[in-house]
This record gives sequence, C-alpha cells and structure tokens, in this order.
Amino acid sequence: MMTTIWKYDRNGTATKCEDEVTEERALTIYVNGTRVVRLASSGEFVDAAAVGHAVSEGWARPAQILAVTVEERSAFLTVSSDAPGPGAPTSIDIDCISGDTLTEDMAVSPGFTVSASWIQDLAEEMQRSALHWRNTGGVHAALVAQGEHVFCCEDISRHTALDKVIGHALMHSWNLREAVLMGTGRIPAQAVAQAARVGIPVLASRSATTAQAVALAERVGITVVAFVRAGRLNVYSHPERVVP
Repeated sequence: MMTTIWKYDRNGTATKCEDEVTEERALTIYVNGTRVVRLASSGEFVDAAAVGHAVSEGWARPAQILAVTVEERSAFLTVSSDAPGPGAPTSIDIDCISGDTLTEDMAVSPGFTVSASWIQDLAEEMQRSALHWRNTGGVHAALVAQGEHVFCCEDISRHTALDKVIGHALMHSWNLREAVLMGTGRIPAQAVAQAARVGIPVLASRSATTAQAVALAERVGITVVAFVRAGRLNVYSHPERVVP
C-alpha cells in the first residue's frame, strides 16, 4: 500500500514523497468451532499459518489436524478428539489491527514538537545502550525519552521491551505527553495502541511500520517515525510534530 511520507536527510531537510508500507491483517483461529486466538498476520497463507501455530503451540500433532478451512480472515481447524487441544481461549486485548478498543478520550494531545536531529540522537543512544541487541541480534531494544530523562532496555519480545520502558517512565512519574517512544522492531498498530494508552505523542523505530499502524496513528494523534538510521528518518503521520 502506498502512503505519503516526509523524508528527512542528514541536514534536516524534509522531502514529501510516496512510500510503500506493509499491510497488517487479523487472523482469527478457531479449533473445533471455538475461537481460540487472534493474531496479527500479513494475510497470506492463512491455512498454513493456522496449522503451523496449532502444531507449534502443542495443540495437535500434524496427523491430528483433520481439516482446515479458510473464510476471509478466519481459519477453522478440526482436530481429532485425542489431540491435546488449546488451553483457555486467548485473544489480544488491544486490537492489534484497527485499534477499535481505543476511545476518543485516548487521543494524544497536540502541541508537542521534536527536532529530527534529536530523534536521530536518541536512535544512536539506543544503539549504544543495547549491548545484547548489538552483540546477538536476538533481542529487541526500546527507549523512552522525556526532556533530559532517557531510559533504554532490551527484551526478546518487542512489545515487552516497549512495556518495560513505558513502565519505567510511569514508575518515575515522567510526563509522557512530552515523550518519545522508540524501538528496534517493526511498528505495528498494536505498538501505536500501546503509546496511545499512555499518551505518548511520538513513536519511532529503526525499522518499518505498517499501513494499519499509520492509519491508527492518524486517528489518535500520534506521530510515527520509521527507518531512523544513518542520519535519516521517515515521518508517516502527523508530520507537524517533527521540526528541522
């Protein structure tokens, strides 16, 4: 999907252009007629994704999966009676695709601005601080910054890494309405929802974002900044917050 972005170079010069972003979809898996889990997916190979998830989660061995059918964005698995099956039904409390659970009073306040150079400085600080990420590439790093306060941590899950830095800021009574949240992983809609729930106006990453994340960010007032690396960055929503 193509979207309009504002591309900043090393000198802080912004150029408006078009960029392609990945589509995010919801995949709901049913087992023997019961909804079990709702996942984020690119929308391709839905049947394979459902079977792979079921086997990797230990719900059934391959031979115990008797059938799989797909209807739009849902996959229906039939497993044999001797299969372990899933545990208690689970779902993602934050709607990872549309952010429909976000209400209007969660919209982020306007007015806060950041410089493109400060966002780039934060990316460099995150890279310096994330030793395990640099040494192994096996974890995600996250950073939160508000004024002179900066905190960085790592976790094997990008969402948990973001939760950690958000929690640190909350526990230390930072003003998150004037903060930047940054990570090394892709920015999906769920990450936008994480930021919106605590009022963080700027969400950035060294990696890419998705079309659904940009749409949700536009709705709730969050500035999404992606590909923050090598002295450049792309702004995908609410560009008025990023100044040279």
